[in-house]
Amino acid sequence: MKKITWLTILLFLLNVSAFAQSKERGQDDLSRSDVFSEHGSSYTKSLQKIVRDLETTINERLTDLEKKHSLLVILRPELEKVQTIVTEDIPFTFDEGYESNLLKYVRFKFEGGKIKEVELASEKKRIQYEFAFENKRLIFSPPDVLASQVKLERFDKIENTKVGDISLENQIKALRLLESSLRSSIYRIDIMIALYKDKKDRKNLYQIDI
Repeated sequence: MKKITWLTILLFLLNVSAFAQSKERGQDDLSRSDVFSEHGSSYTKSLQKIVRDLETTINERLTDLEKKHSLLVILRPELEKVQTIVTEDIPFTFDEGYESNLLKYVRFKFEGGKIKEVELASEKKRIQYEFAFENKRLIFSPPDVLASQVKLERFDKIENTKVGDISLENQIKALRLLESSLRSSIYRIDIMIALYKDKKDRKNLYQIDI
């Protein structure tokens, strides 16, 4: 009788373990950001839809940017592999009472005319205390937007996470930032093309004025 009892308990424990592992595998398919979300609720579904729509828009922006970049490279061949667009450059500002400088930029890396990596960066440093710096980066390697790396590097700590591991609300903020940066970059490249073309045309006009 005792053997049967122990056998029953053993089988029960094995079934519980198998169920737990199965449940854990199922949860692996969900983002860690969903831990505090009410699954199946209208609010959560609406957030997930916004994320999916932003992913689609971002990949569309990438296609547009690649087309613009291919035109820019005709005028500036040295930008074929890497292009950096400075979005903010403040040599002197006060940050938390300290004299600081701030640099923000978007960097694109290309391979075969396709965007291999997009890096959004913010670099802040104290002027008198150069060891006190803070660098923030969002690194996106197409096409998986949610796999984008978020990196914070300070003089006293380093933190790394993924966009897919943060809350849905913060995912939306991160993706909106990425999308607006891509849209702004397309506009800036358009301006660069116009300026470089005008410069080239003026140069050629002078050359043929014989």
